[in-house]
Formats: sequence, structure tokens, C-alpha cells
Amino acid sequence: NTDSIIGSRRFIERVWKIALRIKSSTNTFSRVLGESYQTSSKKHIVSDLEKILHKTVKKVHEDISNFAFNTAISSMMVLVNEMDKVENISVRDFKIFLQILAPFAPHITEELWREFGEKKSIHLTPWPKYNPKFLIEDTLKIVVQVNGKVRAEIDIQADANEESIFAQAFENENIKKWIPNISDIKKKIYVKGRLINFVI
Repeated sequence: NTDSIIGSRRFIERVWKIALRIKSSTNTFSRVLGESYQTSSKKHIVSDLEKILHKTVKKVHEDISNFAFNTAISSMMVLVNEMDKVENISVRDFKIFLQILAPFAPHITEELWREFGEKKSIHLTPWPKYNPKFLIEDTLKIVVQVNGKVRAEIDIQADANEESIFAQAFENENIKKWIPNISDIKKKIYVKGRLINFVI
């Protein structure tokens, strides 16, 4: 049944359009490897996209090893969604994406790889390696409980200490409804990176 092939086609068309957009913004497909985004005002976006890219490289590598091809493709679709939101994408990052897409879409990736000025087949290049530093989250989402029941969720800095996390949790509006006064707290429990529980 070929009815659902339209979804795959649309995904490939999006990849092609992103490549054309890069060509339009750089005026050439053969920019130097390692080139970064064009404007300094986009640095925070660069960081976000690079993190997603390197997480995707890791995920696709693991999924291929486990024959979980459907989730590998899903993670690349998420990456393409993020690329669609970014005005200027580095040639380097897009080439890395092409390399992890190559086993799933060998013909279009080979074509785009050549258009970027590469002479050697994309299928003979080393598999890209992810950078562990891009996998570290700056913020974490944890739940806040009162007497063991979830009452709120908060975003914390990954390197925040316990006291500052407790203070941030106590200042949450939903928590204030359940704990009007800090003196009502009999015990504080923190499970690192997961939850806070106030016992009142």
C-alpha cells in the first residue's frame, strides 16, 4: 500500500527546501566546513540547534544499532522542525544532518552532499560523532510535591544548589496555596533532578 508514502515524500521535500534556503543565504553550496551562523544575534539559536543536532546524532546512532528505525526517523523529523524555525543554518551542521539521514535517504543525501562541493561519496564518510557537552541540559524540569502529592512543576538551573531550589519551589504560586507560611514546613526532601517534597 503506497497511500502513506506521501508523508515520507513531504519530509524529503522539507529537507530539500532547507538545503535551498541555505544556498540562498550563503550564495553557494561550497562554503568552508565549520562555518557558523552569519549573525551574532543568533548565537542563542545556534546553541539550541547544535544541542538538538548532537542529541539527534546520538539518538540515531543508538536507534540504528537497536534496529529502531522508526524512532530514528522521528528524531530527525524533530530536528528538521527546529531547522525550519532557524533563519540561518550553518553548512557544517546541515552536512552532519545529511550524514545521519544518508542510510534512510541515500539518493537525495548523496545529491545534496555533492551540491555542497564534496567529491567523496557521503556513504564513505566517517559517521559523525556527537559532542557530549551539547547533551548537558542548562535547565531541568522537576515536580514539587506537598505531602507526597504533585502540586506544581518548576524549571531549575541544572547546577543550582538545594537551598536555592527549595526557595524557588516555595515561591511558586501553586505551592503558596498549599503552604502559606514557610514555618508550616516540617521537612524538605529533594531527589536530585527529579522532585521536591514539602512535608507540612
